[in-house]
Amino acid sequence: MARVDNRYSRFVQWAKIIFPLVALGLLSTMFLFSRNLDPSDAIPFAEIDVEKIAREQQLTAPRFSGTTSDGSAIVVDAERAVPDLTDLRRLTISKVVARIESISGPSYGIIANSAVYDGTVNTLDLEGDVRLSTSTGYKLETNKLVANLVATEITAPNTVTGRAPAGVLQAGSMALTTDGTTQVLVFKNGVKLVYDPKE
Repeated sequence: MARVDNRYSRFVQWAKIIFPLVALGLLSTMFLFSRNLDPSDAIPFAEIDVEKIAREQQLTAPRFSGTTSDGSAIVVDAERAVPDLTDLRRLTISKVVARIESISGPSYGIIANSAVYDGTVNTLDLEGDVRLSTSTGYKLETNKLVANLVATEITAPNTVTGRAPAGVLQAGSMALTTDGTTQVLVFKNGVKLVYDPKE
């Protein structure tokens, strides 16, 4: 029985020496045969500019809606909206489609390449190939349009061209104003109307 105990004791003593040596050898071979790694190959999908994403915060396919003081409903859809980092109440909007539905009067559709929403005065400044159409038969184009989102008011300070219910229309400026529940579309500054009997 003492012989068995002696063999076991000797095995344990040798194991205490051999096993750490074997482990040390395995670790050394890992470092000897390891290859150098290129950090640029570690993440093949790391082409995303994280700083740009953090810097250019944006809303994709936003929708804004509200009601004016005379009860008209306004809905604005866009491709994207980017906040102004110096004033978060201002948004730059791309590919804008807006619609104004009055309670008892006509409706208006507006399409523009871009717009700036100013939350301090609740206005939408539309620019770049702006097109305005009304349910009463006007299809107009201009390069700038300002929509007041508190009252149902639309102003075109520059030249307006297009078709009116009676023919081809051209004017130096245009304004849509609201008098109570009545909406009036007024053309100013060199208005020219080419009457078309077909219309």
